[in-house]
Amino acid sequence: MRSLTFFLLCFFLFTATGFVQVTPQAPQVSYEGQNVSAVSLIANPHRDLEPLRACVTLRPGDPYSEEKVRASAEALEKAGGFAKVEVSVVPDVTGLRISFLLEPAYYLGVVDFSGVGKSFSYTRLLQAVDLPDEDPFDPSRLPTAEEGLTTFLHKNGFFQAKVLHTDMKIDDAHQLASVSFAVELGKQARIGSIEIIGPVAAERVKLHRSVQSLRARLSGGLLKPGKVYDQERINAATTILKKALAKQHRLAAKVHENPPEYHPETNRVDVSFKIDMGPVVRVRAVGARLSRIPFLEGREMKKLVPIYSEGAIDQDLVDEGQRNLTDYFQKKGFADVKVTSSIQNQPDQIVVVYQIDRGRKHKVERILFRGNYAVSQKELMAHVVVKKSHIWTHGSFSQKLLKQSSGNIQAVYQDRGYEDVKVTAQAVDREPQIDISFEIAEGPQTIVEDVKVSGNENIPYAELTAPNGFELRSGVPYSPRKLAEDRNRISATYLNRGYLNSEVKATLQQNASDPHRVSVAYAITEHQLVRINEVVYLGQAHTRLPLIARTAKILPETPMRRVQLLAAESRLYDLNIFDWSSVGPSKPITDQTDETALVKVHEANRNQIAYGVGFEVSHRGGNIPSGTVALPGGGGTIGLNGQQIAPSQSTFASPRGLIEYTRRNLRGLGETASGSILLSRLDQKVLTTYGQPHFIGSDWSSLSGFSVERNSENPLFTAGLGDLSFQVERLISRKTNTRLQLRYDFNKTDLSHLIVPELVLNQDRHVLLSTVSGTLIRDTRDKPLDAHRGMFATVNLGITPTAFGSSANFAKLFAQYAYYKPVHSVVFANSIRLGLASPFVGSFVPTSQLFFSGGGTSLRGFPIDEAGPQRLVPFCNVLQGHSGCVNVTVPVGGKQLFILNSEARFPLGIMKALGGVVFYDGGNVYSAINLRNFVDNYSNTVGIGLRYATPIGPIRIDFGRNLNPVPGIGANQYFITVGQAF
Repeated sequence: MRSLTFFLLCFFLFTATGFVQVTPQAPQVSYEGQNVSAVSLIANPHRDLEPLRACVTLRPGDPYSEEKVRASAEALEKAGGFAKVEVSVVPDVTGLRISFLLEPAYYLGVVDFSGVGKSFSYTRLLQAVDLPDEDPFDPSRLPTAEEGLTTFLHKNGFFQAKVLHTDMKIDDAHQLASVSFAVELGKQARIGSIEIIGPVAAERVKLHRSVQSLRARLSGGLLKPGKVYDQERINAATTILKKALAKQHRLAAKVHENPPEYHPETNRVDVSFKIDMGPVVRVRAVGARLSRIPFLEGREMKKLVPIYSEGAIDQDLVDEGQRNLTDYFQKKGFADVKVTSSIQNQPDQIVVVYQIDRGRKHKVERILFRGNYAVSQKELMAHVVVKKSHIWTHGSFSQKLLKQSSGNIQAVYQDRGYEDVKVTAQAVDREPQIDISFEIAEGPQTIVEDVKVSGNENIPYAELTAPNGFELRSGVPYSPRKLAEDRNRISATYLNRGYLNSEVKATLQQNASDPHRVSVAYAITEHQLVRINEVVYLGQAHTRLPLIARTAKILPETPMRRVQLLAAESRLYDLNIFDWSSVGPSKPITDQTDETALVKVHEANRNQIAYGVGFEVSHRGGNIPSGTVALPGGGGTIGLNGQQIAPSQSTFASPRGLIEYTRRNLRGLGETASGSILLSRLDQKVLTTYGQPHFIGSDWSSLSGFSVERNSENPLFTAGLGDLSFQVERLISRKTNTRLQLRYDFNKTDLSHLIVPELVLNQDRHVLLSTVSGTLIRDTRDKPLDAHRGMFATVNLGITPTAFGSSANFAKLFAQYAYYKPVHSVVFANSIRLGLASPFVGSFVPTSQLFFSGGGTSLRGFPIDEAGPQRLVPFCNVLQGHSGCVNVTVPVGGKQLFILNSEARFPLGIMKALGGVVFYDGGNVYSAINLRNFVDNYSNTVGIGLRYATPIGPIRIDFGRNLNPVPGIGANQYFITVGQAF
């Protein structure tokens, strides 16, 4: 009876006239007559919407009708008493999805996954359920979300997984709906049989072996019965199969994974691949080689010819390979290269032949500009990607680079108001040199006559583009780039003041009498200022609310600024206790002036155990290939001149194990505690740390540490080490990445079992250090492992007094400044380091706290740590093969350190990852703080080196020659290591 009443009411409403707000998607598109795939009603989750469905005359499968949509929306508004009804039309592959939004609607709060959260990352689970938080919450989408979650789990091997139930938690006060999926995961399935369908028997055997090889094991694509089944393994195995087929020249082969066959009685999955072998495709380059090294030639061919990457063969791909090869050889200096291609269809294979006639090698001798009256040659040269020849290269030229250079020059002129500029590039061949000329017809310059701004009622003109002001103003050349940047700055100003729906429209009007004089107008539609009326925090389980609020820094009764919301998300991530965060308005901003700010987080796993067990075979006594032994107490290293120490030097074999436990978010305050134990035959160490993001509720972070170690890896002594430290740190400037650290450190060193007693002074055998220090760090390098631009500066001052329990009274200063600047393809890197250590009240500086230098990261004209003052130490009856005493030169360290490094790093042009360097190292270690000593013992080193770029930093080979060699130390030194020198 109730349904019948609603039906009659809706029927009456369809016949009446009225107004309803309908908001189709922008831009408005005519969907008339298109198929409707779904129709949904979205409203308060508490409300029963079934009786209202009779008001909607449009059904799935019907053709879309704008008239029916409007009539249905009007009927729903009046029948349900809704304040507003909006209509959303979303095109989908199956048709149009129509949603009637019956206000007030609810929005998504947080999504929780119980029973599955530790097995997968939270973001992957969110992607699986696909519940967007910017859309109104629609309970009818939950079954689809459950299906998506189940499918995701099945693809990753959990075929027993099922969603037990889905709960909704409704927050009526904030009109939010949070969803919790309760999942029973079950055991992850393992691989049963592996089948390959399509190839002949012999080929199937080869492909089977490829997915069970060592390469497959290392790449994660190993397919063997009993191995865990997951999507990553299957994807890796698919890649391995494709590579195996490519090695057989099956470049157009297709590999498809068939649906897995799951056997619930054994929890095993049968895996099968359907493979279309395709024809044998061979690609040959005739007439010239891409490289003299065979494997590099094959690598370059795969990069240049897209048949390899696309896994298909057609004329377009062959032609693209021809163009790429032409460009490749022209860049190598073969300007007249001619590349032709042909496809030979043979009975058993397809052969693609690139015939290459390199011609004579050329040098780019000159790059000339003609007609450039307004822009200097130096300025234009910075935008030319064609490169002149130098000592180590023939330059870089190709038609592609020439065209790109012309476009860059044209953009430079247009940016300066020359809208009609014409750039004609020409390569003049003067065997064997090439001259590149750019003929520039500048044309008249367009000048801005006037700049007007309208609609800025709440933000003064001077603040619209602060602090730099408008780039376009009266009397300056017109630039489309500057027009866009000014518009974007105005928009950013409004967004950061809380005008989240503001619009800025820029228009250009030419002067009627002079088309090259223009007026610029910015029309601003401010719309409403949106304020935060309340901040709601969701998702925290263990974390205390004050920590989240302090970190997010989102305050009620303040404008809702876009940059503030993004910065809050970043700060929450930086706590390292959340694996997901989202900060934004609870609803999309339309016409409201007040909105709730939602701070949503998901806590990461609080406990982590890492361990490693292995077997270690350790040669105690020296570093290979440097042939050095570390001095006791951290005092540098000494060279043994090829000698070995007996009897302590020997080979030790023992198990080695490490276990580390980390507990995050202690006390709900984001604090982290960790402890680790290292055990081996020669080294035993216990380490604990405790970190706090807000020390005593302040903006300082803190880190406390305690460690105890017994180390007998050095054949000269056994060291007992203890360390207790406390450090606080504060970020002074995020823009310049400037940090201040204050630290207290108590260190105890006991040396025993000394083989050479004269090597260690009595005062250095048992040392207590109690140090208070401060460090200021500024780091703007683009890549710390291999910087190309920016700077790194640090200053550290430490005081170690006996009043704090130290063995000595001394102060120590260390400062470094490094600067990196790219000029074209060359990076100029410079560094200066200064160290001073001085005792006070008649005390001394322990050897471990003196400065040592020399080696691949400091002065490359000296072996490791062997710069500066030295002394002779008798090694009596301890060197293998020697009886009696042998004097060994030992560095003693110094109280003053000065190092000046300067490098020019440049590409060699042989391969992209390989570069060269020329360097200068100057300075030394000095026994006392003394200007004359500094001048008299200053050393100079020059050298060359190679750099090979890797993801963990460049592999570095340096050869240095000391121009002021020290007796007993070779003038020539070489070093092989990873990472730049500074």
